[in-house]
Amino acid sequence: MFSFLDMINHSLGYFNINTKLKNKIYTVVALLGDFYLIYVTYRLLANHVWMRGLLYCLAVIAITYYVYLNAVYYFLNRTSRFDVLSPWLVKITGYDQSNENRGQMRADRAAAMISNQANGYFTDSNLISADVSIDREEQYNLRHLVDQLVEEGIFTADYNGKDASAIIDEYNQTHQPVNALNDHQTPPYFDLVNDEFGHRLEIYAGLNQMERVRVGHITKVGLTDVHAAHEKYRLYLANVFVTGGPHKIPGRRGTTILTDGDFGLVAHVAYKNRESQDAVGQQRRNLYQ
Repeated sequence: MFSFLDMINHSLGYFNINTKLKNKIYTVVALLGDFYLIYVTYRLLANHVWMRGLLYCLAVIAITYYVYLNAVYYFLNRTSRFDVLSPWLVKITGYDQSNENRGQMRADRAAAMISNQANGYFTDSNLISADVSIDREEQYNLRHLVDQLVEEGIFTADYNGKDASAIIDEYNQTHQPVNALNDHQTPPYFDLVNDEFGHRLEIYAGLNQMERVRVGHITKVGLTDVHAAHEKYRLYLANVFVTGGPHKIPGRRGTTILTDGDFGLVAHVAYKNRESQDAVGQQRRNLYQ
């Protein structure tokens, strides 16, 4: 019986199963083993093997208690009022889940602050998303810039605070690798430059304006080709976020595998009609004639 249960336990390690589902399965497996121990205990007591029967009886009580706590937690999504050991274990081990929750809240607040950063203040009515392409040289510059920002502590690369089990859970839900670089991180300096010689709108970014490098170029503004948009509108880079890079995917037995990938950029552009701006300029000139 125990060999059979052990085989089930080891077999689960070969599959990338949601952590909560896996714990539910472990609880059911433990319950089957508990029933087997109850039967063995009954046979021992029936045959007057009092010492071993008493020891088995104590083991049954302990295992039943833990199975009950796990069943309440994983199947009912709550804790039991009879759980008197968890608070004691928290004091002994120093582990407190509330610390993780507070840490996640701090990370969420930081991400919200970063996502609100922009190159000035723009209203949503003047913003539109832009498609960004990155050639080989721009990818090289962007990779070195991200490495510099991570080393300086400006960018954070801790998988948004996720541990291995959380990374596996997210991958199972989205079927997408989990990036090491945290979400919605903006370089300290960025700007949009019209390269008249190359006929491209280049995105420059850096630690500051003095150390800026070319990291990408815009190909579309909304659904409009960038050249047509540039002729009709004055375009300004409102914000830009770095995405991609090194990421993790699930491995075997609850582990993760680190792989590399190219970085990308998510950009939003502010726009203003050229004709309306020229008309406003003429009105202002008329005021001082």
